[in-house]
Amino acid sequence: MLSKKELRSAMYDRLHRLTEAEKNSASAAVCARLMAHPAYARARRIMAFLNMPDEVSLDALMAQAIADGKEVYVPVCVSRTDIEAARLESLEQAVVGAYGIRTAPEDSLHIAASDLDVILVPGLAFDEKGGRLGHGAAYYDRFLSGKGEAAAIAAAWDVQIVPEVPMEAHDVIMTEIVTDKRHLVLHQ
Repeated sequence: MLSKKELRSAMYDRLHRLTEAEKNSASAAVCARLMAHPAYARARRIMAFLNMPDEVSLDALMAQAIADGKEVYVPVCVSRTDIEAARLESLEQAVVGAYGIRTAPEDSLHIAASDLDVILVPGLAFDEKGGRLGHGAAYYDRFLSGKGEAAAIAAAWDVQIVPEVPMEAHDVIMTEIVTDKRHLVLHQ
């Protein structure tokens, strides 16, 4: 099995080779699957992520959620180790924050992970057992530990599903993964 470092490197290479057309098409399919999900229909408060260049774009889902009257939150770095959920009233309101990542404006309302209904989780790689490989800072592992009853659903392109992700004790296992090609429901 590859180490986390080796798998990260392989995934950066794999994702960097995708064309913009492939990314856009796959992102649209992921958004459509997520918007058809019962958890989306029930949710009042959704946390999504504003994508980096080699991540699935959830912009269409966020725009629809806002149009549907749902509250949309995005991660904002509050320290070197922690993120919080910050309200985003519109996609146009997003600003460029830490690490060049789009985020909510500084004066946005923050709420606890446990106050969310659905948390859409990014990652570099996932496996069919719910393993998730992030970028290595463990922001989401810490954030999801306080999610309470919120549904945590990984949102990824199908090319991000790998045979096995190396896991450590602190790593949070995903119970659902939605890609452009499938919806994996994993029972722990």
